Amino acid sequence: MVDLFPDQGGYDVSLVSESGVVTKAHAQQRTPIPDAIELPYVSASNTRVYYLDGDQQVRWFKADGSSGYATSVPGSSRIHATFAVSPDETRIAVSLLDYSVSPVGLRIYVEDLAGGGHHSLIYTSTNHYVWPIGWHAGNLVVAYLGPNAVPFKSKVSFYSGRDLNSYPYGPNPYGGINVHVINPTNAQRLTIIGGGGNSGLLGPAGSAIVQGNMVNWAGNYAWNTDMGYGSISAVGSLSPDGQKIVACCWPAPAGSGELAVWSPDGSSKSIRAYGTSGDWVGWFDNDHVITGFYQQADGSPSIVDLGTGTVTGVVAHGIVAAMLPGSFDS
Repeated sequence: MVDLFPDQGGYDVSLVSESGVVTKAHAQQRTPIPDAIELPYVSASNTRVYYLDGDQQVRWFKADGSSGYATSVPGSSRIHATFAVSPDETRIAVSLLDYSVSPVGLRIYVEDLAGGGHHSLIYTSTNHYVWPIGWHAGNLVVAYLGPNAVPFKSKVSFYSGRDLNSYPYGPNPYGGINVHVINPTNAQRLTIIGGGGNSGLLGPAGSAIVQGNMVNWAGNYAWNTDMGYGSISAVGSLSPDGQKIVACCWPAPAGSGELAVWSPDGSSKSIRAYGTSGDWVGWFDNDHVITGFYQQADGSPSIVDLGTGTVTGVVAHGIVAAMLPGSFDS
C-alpha cells in the first residue's frame, strides 16, 4: 500500500498480508513539478517490492524485513521518472517525462537491473505518453494517457472534479486511461488491454473496465456485468481467475460502504466494508481482497473474505498500488 500523505511528509510503502502489516518503508517523493501528473512510485517483482526514493534512487524490501538499494534512475527537479522491474528481477524499464521542454518530452529505456548493462532506449515522443507498469509474458506493460492527452493534471479528464489530495491517480493505480503491451526491445505495440478504460489493478486474468466489462491479455472482452459498476464506482478490480469483479464502495455513514461483487453468470452480492468509491481493491486470491483507504479519520483498509463476508481492519493507510508477487502471468 502507498500512502502519499503521511504526517511526517514523504510517503510510506506498506506490505500487508491477510494477517496485517508485514513490513514498511518510508521514502521521499519526487521533487514537485506544478501540474505534473502523478506517476506510480512502486513496482513489485515476484519476491520484492521496489520503490522510488526521491528523484533517482530505487530501493527494495522483502516480506522477511530485508531491504537494500537496487539502482538509480536519471530523474531530477524537472524530469519525473517511474519504472517497472521484471518479475525475475533481471530487467528494469524506466520512463522519463521531461517537463523542462515544451511539449513535454518522453523517453523509455530498458536495461539490466544489476549494473545497468544492455541499456537500450526503446521509445521517445513529444505527443504520446506512456510509462512502464509491469510485465506480461516477457513483454512490457505500459500505461497510456492518450489519445491527444498531455501529462498535466489540469488537462486529463479523469482528474476533473476529483479531490487530488485524496485520489491522485484516477480509476487505477497507474495513472493512465488504459494499458498497452509492447515489445521491450523496440516498443512495437502488441496488444491494447482495455480501450474503454482500465479500472483497479491488473492481474493474471487481465483487467476490469469502467463500463462493467473485463478484458483478457489477448485484448478480448470476455464478459460484462448486467449492471455496469461504472454507474456506482469507477474502480472495480478483476479477480486472478477472471471470475469476479469487486468494486468499492457504495456510500454509507462513517466511511463504510457496500463492497459490490459481480460474477459472469449475472449474480451479485454486497458486503459491508470500509472504503469509498475512489478506492480500488487488491486480490490476495480469488476469495480474499484488501480495500484501500485514504480518509484516515474515518476508517482504515480492510481484509474481506468474499465467501464468509468477514471484514478485518488493517492498521495502514493508502492505496493498493501493487500485489506481491507482481507478475501479470497466470
